[in-house]
Amino acid sequence: MSRFYDLTLKVKINAETYVKFDGTDHLMIKNIHSPDGLSQKYDIILILYELMDWKSVAELIEPWPPGDQQKIIEHLATLEAQHIIIASDKPIQPVAESGLSEHLGKNIHINVENHHYMLKDYVRLAAYRRAIERSVNPETVAMDLGCGSGVLSFFTVKAGAKKVFAIERRPDIILLAQEIAKANGLDDRIEFVEGASSHIEESRITPKADLLVAEILGNGILEENVLEFTLDARRRFLKPNGRMIPYGLDICCFAFDSGMFQSRLSEVNEFNDLYGIDFSLLGKVMGKKATTRLDRYNPNLQKPMSEPITVKSLDFRTLEDPFFVERFEIVAKHDGRIDSFCGYFKAHLDEDTQLTNSPWAPATHWTHLIYTLSEGISVQAGDVIPMEVIYDGALRVRVVSD
Repeated sequence: MSRFYDLTLKVKINAETYVKFDGTDHLMIKNIHSPDGLSQKYDIILILYELMDWKSVAELIEPWPPGDQQKIIEHLATLEAQHIIIASDKPIQPVAESGLSEHLGKNIHINVENHHYMLKDYVRLAAYRRAIERSVNPETVAMDLGCGSGVLSFFTVKAGAKKVFAIERRPDIILLAQEIAKANGLDDRIEFVEGASSHIEESRITPKADLLVAEILGNGILEENVLEFTLDARRRFLKPNGRMIPYGLDICCFAFDSGMFQSRLSEVNEFNDLYGIDFSLLGKVMGKKATTRLDRYNPNLQKPMSEPITVKSLDFRTLEDPFFVERFEIVAKHDGRIDSFCGYFKAHLDEDTQLTNSPWAPATHWTHLIYTLSEGISVQAGDVIPMEVIYDGALRVRVVSD
């Protein structure tokens, strides 16, 4: 029997959980420890919203009819297995009462490994630091949108800014950033503001910022609705003609032959030898499915079948509608086969500083967005493949068939 039938058990959403809309009546709920994620109907959000802070199972299910209460308990077990929620059978003491140090390894759940991993990305941080230092003067009021461990806020203060508003929705992470700021004597000019930026009142950020710093980049290029959050922050918290880091983003793409389906079919054929069962139908079904995944394209192992091109340029200083559908064309430069497309970004931090996860640039912690067709396309040099790049809360590309 699920331990969630213990109605005194306390549950809370994991701080590293995020939700992606997939264009249907389902949501993709993911966590850094759960790479596959869960596809759930929209109504699951009603449960997750209730779990922004600790709540007992009894408190969570009390407003619901008995039949729904049973379903919620079953959902909780699945969500915990995927690290989307956390549970505790011990009394929960608010972290702010005694500070971070007394709670490490006890009631606080901080995914410091992810922040440690990003701090090791020297290419990323060197580019941001350079752009920040070129944009700050002693009168600068800045906002760090999604400050995480606080590193960009710290760069901004050390560059000489008058004040930094460090925004972070996760209470455990913002506490960590506050403690680091104190330990380094940087807390006198940083005001930490807990909460999602879209829920923060304009009057809370006074005066408005001269500079908006946002690390809006992900493996999937545009992830976790960061584009929407960034535009909202620009409209409500940034002074007219204020600076943004980054101020623009190019989405780039090229075609290649991954050989993935041939590899999968070979693996399926091996099943006959391993188990004495013909699984060839499985291979045929997989061969009809298009897939999108986060992976690293290796230019030493896979030959590009087209030139890399910019398929969409976004100027965050003037962009109003975050959602778009943009047509583009991929031109084959060799005879052969195309079954996959690699997406990557070029971020313009300032007029002279660019940060990219291009496969041909110095390595960063980011991977690439790989879209693989359901069936490969045989091409000759000069053949044109019409395509679209779409952003409606999630970024993807597709081949246009009409």
